[in-house]
Amino acid sequence: MLKTSLLVVAGLAAGLALAFWLQPSFEPVEAESASGTAPAPRSSLDEALSEARLNALEDAFAAEVDQRVELEARVAELSARLEALGQSPARVPRGDQSASNAPDPAIVEQRARRRELAATPEGRERLVIERLTAAGFAPDRAEWINRRTEELRMKALQEQYDARREGRAPAGDFGDNTLRTELGEADYERYRTAMGQPTSAGVGDVLASSPAERAGLLPGDEIVAYGGKRVFDVGELNALTLEGTSGESVVIDVRRDGQNMQLVIPRGPLGITAGVFRGRPGGFPR
Repeated sequence: MLKTSLLVVAGLAAGLALAFWLQPSFEPVEAESASGTAPAPRSSLDEALSEARLNALEDAFAAEVDQRVELEARVAELSARLEALGQSPARVPRGDQSASNAPDPAIVEQRARRRELAATPEGRERLVIERLTAAGFAPDRAEWINRRTEELRMKALQEQYDARREGRAPAGDFGDNTLRTELGEADYERYRTAMGQPTSAGVGDVLASSPAERAGLLPGDEIVAYGGKRVFDVGELNALTLEGTSGESVVIDVRRDGQNMQLVIPRGPLGITAGVFRGRPGGFPR
């Protein structure tokens, strides 16, 4: 019995000894598991995933670079087209460059008119003197002409006032004709040009079967003299047709496309409509 018990105890001791001997072989596995170190197969998987992410980022960056290059090329192409469109209208023959760069006379006229209307009385007087000086008048002569036109205008207003109160027609001439006589034909023409007034009677239209048509007048012609007398506007032309003998032959001086010519027409109605004058307003009101 005792022997059996000893055998049991010896067996237990041997089992415990065997257990202690085998325990160290399992510690590295437990330690490896506890430290969280990935086994070899898991490390290979992470490396593969990281490499895939890196490749995806490189592909996205390359695609963005390509898009930017394409966009820059498109912008350059559009800029070249716009530049070409902007230059093509300005490409004119060498002889026409000055004409294309010249300001529009209508715009210049409008600006000058606004400038005059916005100016004070002193400013308007200064502008008139500047125009007369630019037309070739001496400064003192320009000042005299400006003052004389104002004096004649005041006399004309006073005569119209007195005639209306007295119930009669105005007497005398205190307008352009007086200034014309005082200046002479050449200076008076320069004055009218400087003031933006017509210096001829323009032909707007020629009526069919009229004396003007038979004489050879054309739309756009300028009548500068009638029967040897200088004509500065349509009013003077109409007044001259009433002089002399009706139906007699009269020589008229005509300017056509910059060329001067003479035509013969019977005295009386010409059969024309007045052309539109596009000069700057100035001088006496009509």
